Amino acid sequence: MDLNSPEEEDFPGRLLHQAALWDNAELLEDLLKGDQRRHLDGQDSWGRTPLHAAATSENSRCLRVLLQCGANPNIPCGPRGDNRTPLHLCAEYGFINNIMLLLAHKADLLAEDGCGLTPLSIAEKGEHVECVTILKQAVGES
Repeated sequence: MDLNSPEEEDFPGRLLHQAALWDNAELLEDLLKGDQRRHLDGQDSWGRTPLHAAATSENSRCLRVLLQCGANPNIPCGPRGDNRTPLHLCAEYGFINNIMLLLAHKADLLAEDGCGLTPLSIAEKGEHVECVTILKQAVGES
């Protein structure tokens, strides 16, 4: 059993995590119309929410669905995931469109992960130039 994957654990909201991980927006929308909506910000054993799962897909359709349903973009995952928010993950992967969507939904630019890094620091470290530019503009540094 791989505890790194929400596919291998059982926890409240698991179906939302799986739909978000596979960027299955249609399934996610159906789940959110029913009983699963109460698990919108449900966390797995690493403290990851469905938004964390959606953040790992470039141009994620599920990220938009979750945010429009009111998912909190500022929940950090637990220490096993370095206390990163979905914005940290998008900065690490260089997913510019996801970053812009999270920023439009009030993602915390100054949140620090378990190593004291902000999303901007992570984007700089990964040399994601477009992400760095967008994040600096959002912070007010140009």
